Amino acid sequence: MGIKDIRRNHILDRAIKLFCTHSIAEVKIKDVAEECKIGEATFYRYYSKRSSLVVACAIKLVDRMYELFADEGGGSGFDRLSRFYYRFYEVFGDNPEYFRFLSQFDAYVVRGEVNDLELYSKRIDGFRDQFFSAYKDGLADGSVKEVWDFDLFYFSTTHAMLALCKKLAAEAYIVQQDNLTDKRQEVRTMIEIILNGLRK
Repeated sequence: MGIKDIRRNHILDRAIKLFCTHSIAEVKIKDVAEECKIGEATFYRYYSKRSSLVVACAIKLVDRMYELFADEGGGSGFDRLSRFYYRFYEVFGDNPEYFRFLSQFDAYVVRGEVNDLELYSKRIDGFRDQFFSAYKDGLADGSVKEVWDFDLFYFSTTHAMLALCKKLAAEAYIVQQDNLTDKRQEVRTMIEIILNGLRK
């Protein structure tokens, strides 16, 4: 890794810290430059515009999550799928700021501040590949029942998990009912509902 890559990673790590601590909307280039102890002109040598930095941060966070989701192998296909879904629980418990960032990133993209998400999209495809491998093995070893539409099941359940984790990580306690349950247990409950739909 060259000096430019090291500096670019340093900027990314500092920007992620700022975006996760505050918000994408609040953090300005000036804040990132100050956090990195560089001038704004130096910042622009690495990222030509703010949206490029935001997307690079999203890609780096997805890569971090992918490492956390990595399939260790071993066990039945159902065991591997269980670990896949329980990674949401672990990441939510250990790094809820990842989900807060993703919630803000979605809003940032919807506002039209990002044009090119091709690389980000490719990174997300890796999760589906990992899921499919475990699911296929589960069908072969008899631990998983066949779902009516694989893509529909995968996207519905992972979107449900992401939406729940993003909502719980991004929102404060607003109404009285928000205090009735433990947020992590809500995530666990959703996982168990999904796994009951897969278990043979």
